[in-house]
Amino acid sequence: MTVLVTGATGHTGRHVVAGLRAAGVDTRVLVRDPAKAPDGVDVVQGDITDLAEAAAGVDAGYLLWPFFSADGIEKAVEPLRGKKIVYLSAMSAEDGGVWGDVEAAVEKVTDDWTFLRVTGLATNALAWAQQIGTGAVRAAYGQAKRSVVHERDVADMAVKALTEDHAKQIYLVTGPESVAQADQVRLIGEALGKPVTWEEQPPEEAIAQLSGYLGAEFAASAVHHWASLVDDPEPVSLDVARVTGHPARPFAEWAREHFS
Repeated sequence: MTVLVTGATGHTGRHVVAGLRAAGVDTRVLVRDPAKAPDGVDVVQGDITDLAEAAAGVDAGYLLWPFFSADGIEKAVEPLRGKKIVYLSAMSAEDGGVWGDVEAAVEKVTDDWTFLRVTGLATNALAWAQQIGTGAVRAAYGQAKRSVVHERDVADMAVKALTEDHAKQIYLVTGPESVAQADQVRLIGEALGKPVTWEEQPPEEAIAQLSGYLGAEFAASAVHHWASLVDDPEPVSLDVARVTGHPARPFAEWAREHFS
């Protein structure tokens, strides 16, 4: 079989490529910059919104949709009609939104789909990197408890779904525990070998700050979600262990890999 990996140079995609190659699977990648493509793969230069060339002749695809709108998704996935599609989705897809719309579009073109619904990626903590360098992170809702998942666990799930029969399966992909955002910062500090503290930011200030690159509506939704997680932590799923055969990697391990 041949598998197409979109987002092949990104946080999860590069690990998906590595896992497929380790399994001996022929792999094609869609990249904007061929110079950044992994070694040992078939490279197609292009954009996720046009998969016609990249999808020709492949049997399966790992799909990312890195936009805050599902506009154009029907046209984008049409070249994958009838093929196996593993889509990196989000837990909130159950309530609709862009992730739910993408899932619906995928279901229209194939019966062999698998949705990896993540609560959140641990790599989102890299957004704090500049502040971490100062010894303090100012953000909203430090006591919001999140079950963020290591990107390598997402990739391990994707490789299993791409190489085995996981048709019409929806997996909740999480870390092994819910960790408060302030504790995530503390663990990053421990990985660095120096204390890093949390400075609580007023929600209105956080929304205004995030609106610059997320858009006002999405920023408000994100901050309101964090507020809900103070008393109602994100769920912890055992799907990573069930599918991959190994427990999900803890946030402390992710912090050591990225900050030590």
